[in-house]
Amino acid sequence: MKKDSQPVAAPPLKFYDGASEARSASFVTTTVRRPAWAGQFYPEDPAELAAVVDRCLDAAPPAAVEGEVVAALAPHAGYEYSGPCAGATYRALRGAACDLVIVVGTHYVEEEGLFLAPYDAYRSPLGEVGVAADAARRLKALAPGVAVSPEAHADHSVEVQLPFLQRALKDFELLPLVANVRGPGEAERFGAALAEVARGRRAVLIASSDLSHYPPVDLARKIDPAALAAFLTMDASYLYLADGVIRGHAAPGVLCTLCGLGACAVVAHAARLLGADAGKLLACANSAEAGGGEGRTVGYGAAVLLRSGRPQTALAAWPALDLSKEEGADLVALARSSLEDFLRTGRRSQPRLFDQPRFNLPAAAFVTWEEGDWKEGGLRGCIGTLEARQSLGDAVARYAVAAATEYPGLEPIALDELGRVRAEVTVLSPLRDIRPDDIVPGLGIHVSRGWNSGVFLPQVWEKFPNKEDFMTALCRRKAGLPADAWRKPGTKLQAFTARCFQ
Repeated sequence: MKKDSQPVAAPPLKFYDGASEARSASFVTTTVRRPAWAGQFYPEDPAELAAVVDRCLDAAPPAAVEGEVVAALAPHAGYEYSGPCAGATYRALRGAACDLVIVVGTHYVEEEGLFLAPYDAYRSPLGEVGVAADAARRLKALAPGVAVSPEAHADHSVEVQLPFLQRALKDFELLPLVANVRGPGEAERFGAALAEVARGRRAVLIASSDLSHYPPVDLARKIDPAALAAFLTMDASYLYLADGVIRGHAAPGVLCTLCGLGACAVVAHAARLLGADAGKLLACANSAEAGGGEGRTVGYGAAVLLRSGRPQTALAAWPALDLSKEEGADLVALARSSLEDFLRTGRRSQPRLFDQPRFNLPAAAFVTWEEGDWKEGGLRGCIGTLEARQSLGDAVARYAVAAATEYPGLEPIALDELGRVRAEVTVLSPLRDIRPDDIVPGLGIHVSRGWNSGVFLPQVWEKFPNKEDFMTALCRRKAGLPADAWRKPGTKLQAFTARCFQ
């Protein structure tokens, strides 16, 4: 059986996109896509295959999910490696009343796009599943650029999901897709079309993707949980940003964070449009833990995206807002150690991967240094960013030094003062445009007009609990604007929530 999920070479794509009347009139033919990878990724014998899949399903702990599963992430490597994680995904779906399963697999060649297959059924050693012809036609009509290609579907990433689907579910149609989507814009466009196809059906979407390729095991444990947390945001732009930030550290051997990055982004965006508002991590593993070598690993994950039915907050959250108290304490310790190292050596912290996986994800953060009560003049510096452009760990290490040494109008903190100052790290949610009437205590506010701008963190409400006083101080003291500029047309107001650690 194949040992990992290395890219499989495929012939050059041939596009059936209306080039002939027969193809454009009915691109679903009377052919069956036969199992191409049986005996390599999974057992070829039907009885053995059923037993292997059932063992994976039964071994997975019951999925304590709150809500309706809209979408899921499942790995696609050889079952002896990724089977336990796949079992966790499909245990959460076992017995669900689905009449349409949309599987978005991964394609490794240069041609970009989202690819349908010209088959009326997919076959595994366990039998055939009919392709949802009407759904395929509707998708092609909704999303220009969707092409039909049997060559794209020579890949294994859809095929290996089929035996698990056949053992976990009963009667369903399959919409098999293969994605090679390079950016969030295209992912969102295809995801929106998929959401329309799924709407009104008892549908579930599956993103077929493994995690990192091919770091040593110690780096895999820093990267893979971070990639799964990024998927759970259901934010296509954030997924691509996280992948770029992590790979930007040039960690040895890291080819990707999610080999099916495009598939995950398409599915995540579709799930959000279908009402998914919560995510749950089910499992995270790597090939070394299943007996593979520790020097070159492949990661596997299991996760579901849910329609929870719970009231939702107004502002979206990034994974860094879910830090535990222990992680928050580590973040504050990082700020202090970064400043101390700089004051002792003159060297700034270099970008790196951190042991805490969430520290490796993009986040917007501020670092504040205080000596006594900042409300009584004890502020020694506060600098950060409103946009997630680097990892949380790198941002805190950078702004810890900048806030202590570059804050306008205040003396830099000296080494002998470290024992008297306190670090505070504030992690921000994404910004959201608001109106003046939306401003309430507890929100961080950014105001801008022309070249002038300023920001108050949520903590500033402690000093100015009255909305009028808060906004007047923000406009006059921080942004250099008239006191009432926040009420005037042409002034941009943005809000955010935050987690604060001391």
